[in-house]
Amino acid sequence: MVSRVLIVQLYGHLRRDASSQYLEIRLGEKKPLIAALNLLPESVRRQILDERGGIRPGFLILVNDVDARTVHGYEVEVSDSDRIVIVPMIHGGGN
Repeated sequence: MVSRVLIVQLYGHLRRDASSQYLEIRLGEKKPLIAALNLLPESVRRQILDERGGIRPGFLILVNDVDARTVHGYEVEVSDSDRIVIVPMIHGGGN
């Protein structure tokens, strides 16, 4: 049996802070995007989520190559085998 995981791809300073461009998260079942983001390492999570648990301004978040805001907003559900890409809108390049 192939083990599936949610892949989170990071760019800019998030990639540096996570010490990796790719993170793997096991959800087990569908969850709202915000719930999946809450499972990220604290060093990344605190930059993306505000104190109320919402997404801070300044990030482009794609779910399976689609801007999460355009379909179901940040309420979109994700599952193992999906891919999230997080791009800070202000970044210093590809590192």
